[in-house]
Amino acid sequence: LAAPQVGESKMLFLIDWMHLVEEDGGIKPYINPEVVETGDSTTVEKEGCLSLPEIWAEVRRADRIKVRYTTLEGVEVAEELTGMPARVFLHEYDHLLGILFIDRISRSERARLKSGLQAILDGTVKPFDGSMPMEDIRTEGIPA
Repeated sequence: LAAPQVGESKMLFLIDWMHLVEEDGGIKPYINPEVVETGDSTTVEKEGCLSLPEIWAEVRRADRIKVRYTTLEGVEVAEELTGMPARVFLHEYDHLLGILFIDRISRSERARLKSGLQAILDGTVKPFDGSMPMEDIRTEGIPA
């Protein structure tokens, strides 16, 4: 979730790694993030966004990136991200630049999504309320 998505004009986003990277699970803030290098290899994967509920499209992104950001403690961190972590970082970073994932798809793909995008504009699609479908919620280790 990027600050501009909730009306804050700040260079900040949060990523909840719990469903993406087992060893780094949890919410992590990225303050003043920047992409300092992108690899040459790319992949195409489906993406969706809280800003555009029920819209999914194939997006081409770099497989490897080097990034820099500041932690809540004020420590500057440089790291390399690959695969899905790189994709998620780039998606959230785009929000800080005023870019949505549909800005990165072809005109024909955008045309295919036109009715769904219009439904969002018309208010007929329910906005994201913070809940997740039950099948997406991790339950192992939680007593019944």
